Amino acid sequence: MDVACVEITEAAVEPIVYTIKGNLPISQLEYFFWWEDEENYMKFVQGYKLNGEVVKQEAHVYMKKGQDLGVALEENS
Repeated sequence: MDVACVEITEAAVEPIVYTIKGNLPISQLEYFFWWEDEENYMKFVQGYKLNGEVVKQEAHVYMKKGQDLGVALEENS
């Protein structure tokens, strides 16, 4: 079995971020994040900006309290 060797260059090891402007090298982007700590949940928001424009953003929400099944069913009926 033949194995191909690939030269690893500095450009090949820089992380790339998928954004609304396409795949961009992380060095061109500004990272941002914030936390929201509320009574029932905690939210972590992070993303990247390119020249001040948000080009990628995601949020992770952690529930602190579960909702009673009966209450949830009443709200949805």
